[in-house]
Order: sequence, then structure tokens, then C-alpha cells
Amino acid sequence: MSLDIDRLVAGGESETAEFTGPRASLEALARNVCGLLNQRGGVLLWGVTDTRKVVGVPDANRRAQDLNDYIVQHLRPRPLVSVSAEPVDDHGTAVVVVDVPPGSDKPYSVSREIWIRIASQTLRATDSKSAELVERKATRLERWEREPTPGFTISDCDPNELARARVEIEKTGRFGGSVPVSDEDLLRYFSLLHAGQLTNACLVLFARKPRAWSPNLTLRITSYAKTGHDPIISDIVLEGPAVDMLREGIAIIQQRTGFMSRVSRGKPEREDRPAYPLFTLREGLVNAIVHRDYAALGDVRVEIHPDSLLIQNPGALPGGWTIDDLRTEHTSQPVNPDIARVFFLRGWMEQLGTGTQKVIAEARRVGARTPSWTAGKGTVALRMFPAPTVAALAGRQEQFLRRQRPDEEFKVRDYAGSARVSERQGRRDLTEMEELGVIERRGKGPATSYRLRAESGNSSFTGGAPKPTRPKRQ
Repeated sequence: MSLDIDRLVAGGESETAEFTGPRASLEALARNVCGLLNQRGGVLLWGVTDTRKVVGVPDANRRAQDLNDYIVQHLRPRPLVSVSAEPVDDHGTAVVVVDVPPGSDKPYSVSREIWIRIASQTLRATDSKSAELVERKATRLERWEREPTPGFTISDCDPNELARARVEIEKTGRFGGSVPVSDEDLLRYFSLLHAGQLTNACLVLFARKPRAWSPNLTLRITSYAKTGHDPIISDIVLEGPAVDMLREGIAIIQQRTGFMSRVSRGKPEREDRPAYPLFTLREGLVNAIVHRDYAALGDVRVEIHPDSLLIQNPGALPGGWTIDDLRTEHTSQPVNPDIARVFFLRGWMEQLGTGTQKVIAEARRVGARTPSWTAGKGTVALRMFPAPTVAALAGRQEQFLRRQRPDEEFKVRDYAGSARVSERQGRRDLTEMEELGVIERRGKGPATSYRLRAESGNSSFTGGAPKPTRPKRQ
């Protein structure tokens, strides 16, 4: 069973956790989601009984899609939730997991009925509670992303980006129903068009030249020759629709940071891979763009140093959060839910609330230092470190490894005889390969043997990073 699901089940039902058996109707499930949205958010596990028995949901992938479609069609306002089928054993049993952030557009309703969460129960809101939620919404200040942008019209949007958005939304299957054909209907569906006026969120997501209306909607990428801030090798400022700007930024960063060469189990040949894995770059930049404080001055910035990469954005952590909360499982509290929803539906955001944990896991997978976050003085920053690079293996070492079978064990004398070196030099060579993570040692003393290290644990690399080519200045 997934450790996260195991932990949730062990904790039992609560104001933020709902368990529902496999026979629950889509309407009942949507009501539970509604209740979580109107309170503090949380998670719904479909396929777990109220006695904490994990039984799963038959045909979980299809049922997850059915639930997603039902939520999209019947829950108003349209929420930002993620629905996924998660396996719990090796026999095909799966639970449908619905991650629900605290709703930013309360009150939410299903078929015009408002539902709330009290303790571990979902109840229909009383007239007084419904009136309270409606009144609270009326008096709440509008978010920056919902404010209209004077003078900004659909003709100022990038038609190619709108077309790409439709393709990506259809591909992810997260939408629930057919994607609107006209640009106006698409923007209205995403709450980016109100009373004939486009919002600031639309400006961020689809404007061809967003700086014409707001000067801080840019991505700045600065490369430094040394660890400090001088001298500057290059300084590039990008602007445009957020996802398109993200794509271009990732390409430039990968060109600037180069590649590392990796030795995998059974494949001592070098495999060139980016120094910073694509997932970590994408996740770091997506978080900076989606969760930044757009009302504050400043842009999203990337600093490329020889030993690290820093992504920083204007903003702060959600109220009550600490840096430690980012390193553990947490609910998603998007600062800009309209922008986040479009990123999620287009497949640029993963399951809600798990991105930071995956960044840490990916760094460990490639053998890089653990990423670190900082927050303060109106800025949130993520510092990442490249996968390690080391001197190349000697030719005799590569030739020997190339001849080894994945599960074959060998001793010092086997290597020394094959490589035609003394046993003393053989021990040095094997120690070097062990330190690089290419091989692993088994046993002690005369019984010591070696074998190729498994891919899942391999964090060794050969060859220095080739000098990257420079993109044209934008």
C-alpha cells in the first residue's frame, strides 16, 4: 500500500479526511468534495470503508475519470481539485484519491445545494450558514488575478497559445466534457472573462505582450561566472504567455547548465543527461509562476551559478506555514487558483500538494544535494544543485564493466587479471568505482566481492559537463 494512503487510513476520518466505500454514488462523492472545499480542504479516499478497510474501487482509472467529469459538471464554482487512481497492492486493487485544497471561491454547491464539513461528517448547510458564506464572499476583497485589466481584449491574446491550451487540456483528460471551441467561451469557462472584461489571470496566461499592461510579468535568467554575483555572463528577460515563457525558460536554463554523463547498471557507456533534471526545473519554475504575489513589484528570477541554481519569486508562504512544511506532505493552497487551474488542466502541474516532495525525491534519484527553500523579505526561493560530475573512468575500467553481467559478482583478482594490472592497482580501481557508485561491495576481508550497482541507487557519473552553447539574446 502507498505510504501516504496507509498514513491517511491510519489517521481515520476527520474534518479534512473522508473515507467512502466503493458503491458510493458520484453525487454523494461530489457532496463530500463540496464540504471539504467549504471548510479547510483535505482528501477523499474512495474505496476505503468507514471502518478503515481498504477495499479499492473496481476499474479505478475509469471511475476516477467519471468522478472528475461529474465534479466539473455539477460543482459550482468550478473547483481546483485533482482526482487520481492510486494502486494499493500488487493485485490491481486501487483507491481513487481526490486532493481538495481549501476553496478560494466559497461557497461551493452541488446542484444548487451548499454542503459543509463538520468533524467527520458532510452536512447540508443551514440557511443561516449558507447566508454567512455568501455574505463573507461578498465582503471579501477580490484577488489580484480576478481584477479586470482595463484595455486588454481577446485580440491582445496569443491565438497560438489558446490553441495549444485546448490541445493540452484534451490530452490530459482532466477537463470533464468537451473543451469550448471559441476563445470567448474558453476564457469564460476558466473565469478569465467577467462581464465582458478579461482578468489579470488571463493577462498572465494568454497575453502576447503582458508587459504592455504590467511591467513585472517577466522571467529573468542571469548566469554568473562565479558563485557570487559578479561577473555576469548573460542576462535574459523573457515575456509572453506564462506556459510559453516557461517552455522557453527551461530550454535556456538547460543550454546554460549543460549535461552530465551517467553510468547505468549493465551500461558502462556514458549517457548524457541534463545537469538539472527536467522535472525539477519545471516544477520549480511552475511553482514560482503560479504561486507568486503578482500584486508585488519584481519578477520571477533565475540565477545560474557554477554550483547551484536559484529560482525566486515575490511572495510569502501561506499563513502559518514554515519551510519544513514544504518538505513533507501538505495540502495545496494556491495563491492564484485561476492560474493554477489552467496549469493543472494543461498538465503542467502534477497532483496537488506533492510537487515539493517530488523535487526532493528527484534530486536524490540523480545523486544531487537536497534542494533547499528560503522565505523572507517578500521573497520565496528554491535552490537546487546539479547532479555530480567526476573524472572519467579509465579505459580498462570501462572495458571491464562493459563485459560484466548485471548480477555477476567478481573479486579483486578477477578484475586485476582481466585489466592486466597488479592486485594492488586493482583494489585502487575498484575503490574508485565504488566511490563513484558504479559498483557496490559485498562482504568483508577475503570474502569481499563486487557487482554492478542497481540503476535505482546509481548516482555516479563520468565525464565533465560539456560547455553549453549560448542561445541568442532575447
